[in-house]
Amino acid sequence: MTWVQRFLGSWEGLVGGTVKRVLVTATTLVISVSALAQNTATLRDRDRDLEGAKKVVGEIQKANIHSGRFYMFSRIRLSDAGFSEDVYLPTGDVRGGINLRIEAPNRLYFVPHRKVVFSFDATPAYSFLGTRRTSTAGVKSKTGQFDYALRADAHFLFNHLYLDVYGMQNDQLRAQVADINRLATLRENEFGAGGEMKYSSRTSAFFTARFRDMSFPQGRVQPSDTPVNLLDRTEKNGRVSLHHKTFPLTTLFLAAEGSKYEFDRATFKDSSRRYAGAGFIRASGRTTLRVEAGQTQLDFEDPAQLDFSGVTADASLSRATGRWTTMLGATRDLGFSIMQSNNYYISNSAHLALNYVATRKLTLRGGAAGERDDYEVAVGGIKRRDTLTFSSIGFIYAFSRLSTGVDVGWFTRESNFTEDDSGIRWVLHLSFTP
Repeated sequence: MTWVQRFLGSWEGLVGGTVKRVLVTATTLVISVSALAQNTATLRDRDRDLEGAKKVVGEIQKANIHSGRFYMFSRIRLSDAGFSEDVYLPTGDVRGGINLRIEAPNRLYFVPHRKVVFSFDATPAYSFLGTRRTSTAGVKSKTGQFDYALRADAHFLFNHLYLDVYGMQNDQLRAQVADINRLATLRENEFGAGGEMKYSSRTSAFFTARFRDMSFPQGRVQPSDTPVNLLDRTEKNGRVSLHHKTFPLTTLFLAAEGSKYEFDRATFKDSSRRYAGAGFIRASGRTTLRVEAGQTQLDFEDPAQLDFSGVTADASLSRATGRWTTMLGATRDLGFSIMQSNNYYISNSAHLALNYVATRKLTLRGGAAGERDDYEVAVGGIKRRDTLTFSSIGFIYAFSRLSTGVDVGWFTRESNFTEDDSGIRWVLHLSFTP
């Protein structure tokens, strides 16, 4: 029995026997192709560094505080409470006034050995959530909330193996765009491991395994008219992907995932998810293109619930040419829903971001994002469909330790099930590095 079979065998209960057989066959094929390619290729790839190890070293080099074996990166940020760089659509909560969020991300590295790195992240934050009416008619009061994010990692940087063992705890205000388009407080406890095993300079295996417990706690800022705690659940997830640099600029890969979901209240949503797919990564200097697609199966334990079987995909493009930076992405995936009779929705989304470096300090920005959520079970004879768009322009002006800017755009949300919404959205940016 090969090491690949032993590794995958430990995940057979989660990923499934069929996916396991596919991966074993694919692994044998990839390793055979790798051996042939290394004997016959005229242009060899001599880069034996592991991706995770390079990322850790790069982050340590960005530290703005250094003492002995300790490295620290610290800053303070101010932004819109319902918008961040990885949440492209603002929420409806901004209609009541300006919602601001101030946070202080801190990352501490301890390097006791060149092969072992420990890191600790702490992000305390406070969100100013405008005003709301009290029980006294016509009287308004300020609302706000403290929250935090904590994470600890142990990074092991060996010659052919990068391993990251981590634990994290978050209690943060998040933008919940789908279903309700509101801000909600999400509490997460998660631990797991991930990394990369390098067979040769051309062939690698990436792996992750995690356990997560998530809830929407009462007593925190939550939508008043929506039972978001129906989505309280635990998740077990594992993923394996096999990468081979088949061509000088292009890496081909195969991937498989398995997940198990158990809900605290909505037990009829208990389910398992399986995925098997393939893709490629093309990196040609200033341009990187990544595409992945595959078959996803979501099976509910309750036979009365509607299962899902279909294609999910993800694509991203980043390109830097002269003063311009372009980022383009598109995703098709599933999300759990709180809607009656609909356990999940199908999300198709895309985004475009453009940055132009006008001067050494001034960067002009523009972007557009869109998302369409489809629900497959009709309620009242209607299959719900929501469409959201947000287009914006803005700027970032950078001083020596301070950067500031603003984006302004037009947001629309159209639905055949709930009230439509549209209007101007302002997104503030302020970052200070001590």
